[in-house]
Amino acid sequence: MQSITSKELIKNNDKSVLILDIRNSNQFEDWHIKGSKNIDTYNDIWEGNFDLVKQKLNLLPKDKKIVTVCNAGVTAQPASLILESIGYKTKVLEDGMIGWKY
Repeated sequence: MQSITSKELIKNNDKSVLILDIRNSNQFEDWHIKGSKNIDTYNDIWEGNFDLVKQKLNLLPKDKKIVTVCNAGVTAQPASLILESIGYKTKVLEDGMIGWKY
């Protein structure tokens, strides 16, 4: 699992990247990265409901590279690992939304 900084993500501007915000919908509505997709798996990950997480995330397009985002970059790590276990290519946004400067 690799990480990417907010600066690298903005600079890259790769159209084959899908930014996946795993926080709950209230947090997402309050503040999110423009163009990102929200699938709330945050509590599912913390509660160990990994089959449910796989079920929710398996709907994402396989032809995209997924950058996972949470509040601080911690919960996005297991989300990326789960995605990788079902065939996705991923990166974690370093420091999550706390580190987002744009």
